[in-house]
Amino acid sequence: MDNRFPNLLIIGAMKSGTTSLHDYLNKHPDVFMSEPKEIHYYATNSKMAKEEYLELFQSEKKIVGTSPQSYTKCHNKYYKDIPERIYKDTPHVKLIYIVRDPIERYKSHILESFHCDPIEDIEYSKSSGNYIKTSMYGLQLKAYLEFFDLSQIHILSLEDLNAKPLEEMNKLFDFLGIDQMKEAHLFQTKKNTAESKNIPRIIKSHFLYRIGKRINRRITQKIAERLAFRFFKEQLTKPQLYENEISDLKNYLKGDIDEFRRITGKKFEQWCI
Repeated sequence: MDNRFPNLLIIGAMKSGTTSLHDYLNKHPDVFMSEPKEIHYYATNSKMAKEEYLELFQSEKKIVGTSPQSYTKCHNKYYKDIPERIYKDTPHVKLIYIVRDPIERYKSHILESFHCDPIEDIEYSKSSGNYIKTSMYGLQLKAYLEFFDLSQIHILSLEDLNAKPLEEMNKLFDFLGIDQMKEAHLFQTKKNTAESKNIPRIIKSHFLYRIGKRINRRITQKIAERLAFRFFKEQLTKPQLYENEISDLKNYLKGDIDEFRRITGKKFEQWCI
């Protein structure tokens, strides 16, 4: 086995706090987390060569990781065989699966997609069931359990991480075999990828944004914020789910979430399902 591969992967779930968790882990002196955060090397549509991938993890620290949050989309044509591919290269890797209330995750996923994804990606996500299946945590976890022992997978909820960040991070450090930390203030700032990289496509097409992009990235972000506020406020309104739609989602997901609770032994009492 090539020991240049990362020995830690945050495998998802998308829109469940992976960016904050990636940042928190990077604050430990024995942890190196990749830049960029998400490196989807094992996706079937990835064109990254092995050596190019491994060059991103040149560190002498005990834990070296990355956060490919889409690795828990076994229903997706690009990610369906991810666990097996990971296992072939790093059978002893440690995995982190951070989850949140599946309905809230679903809402956040749709919001980001609605604002930021190309139309063809949105249509594919609708037709493939991508939005709802990414919230089927039992389905996603079982895909990994075909290759990895449950003891290799640390599962935590975003709700617990937000409520007691130091306690949850120290549990995670124990899982990784590194020292606990005492500096609670290091784990208070939440990160959101949507704030920095997911500028709505309606703004990206505006001529002011295109001009700003050629000049300076920081200027571009300011232009995006001003355009959103002044011209596109109504178009950027958060999509709403009706009560009957939420009820249908709960019914659809209940069996899977019950199975997820059974496998993990966790209650996830804050969730609406």
